[in-house]
Amino acid sequence: MTYDQLLAFLAVADAGAFTAAALTLHKSQPAVSKLVRNLEDELGIELFDRGSYRATLSDAGRLFRERAAAVIEQVEGLKSFARELAGDVEPIVRLAVEAITPLASLMTILRAVGARFPAVRIELATERLTGAAAALQEERADLVIATRLGVASARVERAYLQSVRIVPVARRDHPLATCGAPIPPALLRTHAQIVLRDSAQGPDSPSLNVLEGGLRWSVTDVAAKKDIILAGMGWGGLPEHLVASELATGELVVLAVPEFEVDRMELFVMRRRDRPHGVVASALWDELKRWAAAAPASAAGKTRRAPARRRDAGARTHDRRRA
Repeated sequence: MTYDQLLAFLAVADAGAFTAAALTLHKSQPAVSKLVRNLEDELGIELFDRGSYRATLSDAGRLFRERAAAVIEQVEGLKSFARELAGDVEPIVRLAVEAITPLASLMTILRAVGARFPAVRIELATERLTGAAAALQEERADLVIATRLGVASARVERAYLQSVRIVPVARRDHPLATCGAPIPPALLRTHAQIVLRDSAQGPDSPSLNVLEGGLRWSVTDVAAKKDIILAGMGWGGLPEHLVASELATGELVVLAVPEFEVDRMELFVMRRRDRPHGVVASALWDELKRWAAAAPASAAGKTRRAPARRRDAGARTHDRRRA
């Protein structure tokens, strides 16, 4: 049993096809097939059911996959440790973060890591929705902070970081803020909802918590979304920590549309299992995990909730997705 055989097996299991796995591993399809077949011959078991169109794991294959992923994780950890002992420091570390990530604590961690490795350049990119997962998959990022949206879990090692609360808001003099409660879905549709556009490429990129059939403005930046809402030009969901001061002063108000409120949008720090990690990337990973373990598991920032209101049954017709 070899490291390459296990990598090939896990790649096929994740992709569901030998051809797609070959592209991920930068190998030919026959080479990947041979690696998996040799592994099966050595183990004396069939890891895939080849009777179907896709490469479907057999019962034995599903059980073996769990152990194989753990072995790859241990090997990569040992490689990273050896590189650290050798002082093999990478020149650049790339971190991609979901746009709703609270940045204050992250800056403290980046400052500490930067002080330890002053010659290393840290590149920080902001992504939206499945954009962070795509950056990790396409190797445009060494680490990401993101939700689990679009993540191939078997290929990714992750650790819970924190939760963020998303609240639907509008400026205090916006018609939706002064119309009473509950707000009828028909009225919501007559006012522009400001939504974030997915930074991943492709026609299947999702939008979350978007009201079906309503007016909609798309933006590519959370700050721009907040500015538009503050200008009274629309409504939408924003991270509570980002609007805490405006909610406290009354400049913004929480709208009576609880179906667009997300109490716990969970963020994770993630990295690939199937690729090596440099000394600095490993140090940043460890610092983020240490900070997460010490931080409370509650959402970032808390603003007093509005009194509970009856949910309008008609509102259930919208996509159950995040603004």
